[in-house]
Parts: sequence; structure tokens; C-alpha cells
Amino acid sequence: MLDFKKFLPNEKTLRLLRQAVACNTVDQIETSSATEMAMLKFITRCDCDINALRNQYLPKDFLRFQFDSASKRMSTVIETEGIDEEEMEYGYTKRLHVKGASEIVLKTCTHYLD
Repeated sequence: MLDFKKFLPNEKTLRLLRQAVACNTVDQIETSSATEMAMLKFITRCDCDINALRNQYLPKDFLRFQFDSASKRMSTVIETEGIDEEEMEYGYTKRLHVKGASEIVLKTCTHYLD
């Protein structure tokens, strides 16, 4: 088993990574693209239940902007309201997770984890 705490010692960062990968991917490991498969396998090795997180954070009518070659990114809005107070520390009840070409995604960011 991967000692993920060695690479991700901060619990908050790990929680955000699990959310981002579980909720901003489309398929299961067996049916996903090569990139999504690698991401899903990694968080699974980090003790993540992908389906449980999807059920927890994705409302039935969630908003997703599918990946396309023009935008070079994909985004999903998750719902944090009522889950736990730490998730709503800034007063927001929704979070946008974005993945894609780093040079494109970074241009849209005001903050990021390094």
C-alpha cells in the first residue's frame, strides 16, 4: 500500500485532492481515459472511496463543464453545504474543481496550492 501521508501530510490538501479527483472525473477506473484512470487509481491508493465522495458532494442536478479541446479543461461544481463546517470556512456552499492543461488552468487562478 502507498504511504500517501509521506507525500500528502496535510489532511486538508488530501481532502481537496480526493474531492477534486472523485467529483471531477466522469467514469469508473475500468472505463476511464488513461489520464483519469491514473488519477482515480492514485486516490484509491490514498484510501478514497470514489463513489461515496461522489454521492456526498454531487447533487442530483450538478453542474459540469465537460472537457473539450478548445477550452482544454473540465470543471465540476460540488455542494459543500451541510457536510461539515470546515468545508464552509469562507461562507461558500459550493466549490468549483477544475482540471486540464496547466498553462490554461493557472491563467484562470487567483490562488493555488503548491
